[in-house]
Amino acid sequence: MSLVGPVSSVVLAAVTVIFYIVSTATNNWVMSESDSGTETYYGLWESCNRSGGARTCEYLHGSDVPGHVRAARGLMLTAVIFAGISWILVLVALIGKVTEQTDNAFLKCLTTRFWIINGLIFGATVLLVLIGTSVYAAETNKEYCKSGTDHSFGYSIIIGWISIPLGIIAATMLTYFFRAMGDDD
Repeated sequence: MSLVGPVSSVVLAAVTVIFYIVSTATNNWVMSESDSGTETYYGLWESCNRSGGARTCEYLHGSDVPGHVRAARGLMLTAVIFAGISWILVLVALIGKVTEQTDNAFLKCLTTRFWIINGLIFGATVLLVLIGTSVYAAETNKEYCKSGTDHSFGYSIIIGWISIPLGIIAATMLTYFFRAMGDDD
């Protein structure tokens, strides 16, 4: 079997993990502008105000953090952790297959049976990101609609949304190619 498919699936999985990290870590999930011209950017961890050229940020902590933000934090962090672990294990499996060191019991297990676990883990991370971004978006819309303030979603949540189909494709490719690699043995 050619290694183009497995390598491309591992690369796509890495891109997905990077998108999860960027979406979770950056603080541009939603942006609003006040009548005075002050722009406010909200993320999972900070809120930042920009007035003129000055920008000030404040860490969100304690009772100041709404429930939907805490839920999105937890879901996104869990997705990052599990997707990262899954990617590392699949990379080890690919290296084991490329170097043909499948006589090692651990590597043989990864290259022949890991496809089920890996597909489930990546599928679960996609669901976590989907739920986290959806809850955040729905609750944010509800808050801004009540107050009548204009708002728009920023690049952080958009990257989260883009990572969802990427994660589905990565999970499918990883499952298919690693199962095919296991069938070659």
